[in-house]
Amino acid sequence: MLRVNSLSKSFGKNLVLDNVSKDFARGKIYGLLGRNGAGKTTFLRIISNLIYEYQGEVTYNNKTLKENQEVIDEIILIHNKMIPKNLETERIKSIYKRAGTLLPKWDEEIKDELLKEFNLDDKTKFNKLSEGNKNIVTLILGLASGKNVLLFDEPSTGLDANNRYKFYKILMDKTYAEEKLVVISSHIIDEIEKLLEEVIILEDSKFIVEEEISNLQEKALYISGQDKLVDSFTAKKNIISEKSIGGLKTCGIYDEISNEERDQIISQGCEIKPIPLQDFFVYITERKEK
Repeated sequence: MLRVNSLSKSFGKNLVLDNVSKDFARGKIYGLLGRNGAGKTTFLRIISNLIYEYQGEVTYNNKTLKENQEVIDEIILIHNKMIPKNLETERIKSIYKRAGTLLPKWDEEIKDELLKEFNLDDKTKFNKLSEGNKNIVTLILGLASGKNVLLFDEPSTGLDANNRYKFYKILMDKTYAEEKLVVISSHIIDEIEKLLEEVIILEDSKFIVEEEISNLQEKALYISGQDKLVDSFTAKKNIISEKSIGGLKTCGIYDEISNEERDQIISQGCEIKPIPLQDFFVYITERKEK
């Protein structure tokens, strides 16, 4: 388990993370969502030991992250700028050879399988690749790293639809087969929703939402129908969106709703359905802004 306890981080007078805590379990895929500048990358860089100065504690399997190589060797942050400038003129093969000398659990077999899956020739120089294929090189590096905690910052940048599908399928298979702990930070929320088991929304330096996707689908709901009925059903609920057309109304709520309430809503001719994660994210973060 990766445990973040009372984590705070400021850059000058700018408070980016304010006393956030969270437990992350292996065998799960988490979505870390937030608007630009919310602190997602800072959070990922801290828990991957790329930022050393902060308040609070990060542990993995009850061992502290700071200055502990055993723990550091379990975690990797994968992003599209992770190939150093001085290696950009080298061939893919050479880059992976260097990775193999630096990563104790580097998996050459997985690397070869993924190169074939994504149809990449490892004799190609990195700087001759398209932006999408450059990103694939970094994704393969992460997936073949042998590390148990995989942190992805905008993993689908530049990827076409086919390669995005391949990547997410491979990631899901590895997560469950090898019990990886995966955190994905992405702005393409509708694309990753089906992968996630838990969603975390970072806003105003805090985790304002921490929900299992299954729970979120039971609590974040659109209720649509005749306006007076919808108003009656949602009067005591936490309303996050409202839209009216003529005498019809749709309210978005984020609240507990009993089976009895659900049956009553449907029996009165109203419709109830889950709010897509993308919409929910927009409603929650816009409301905080107001």
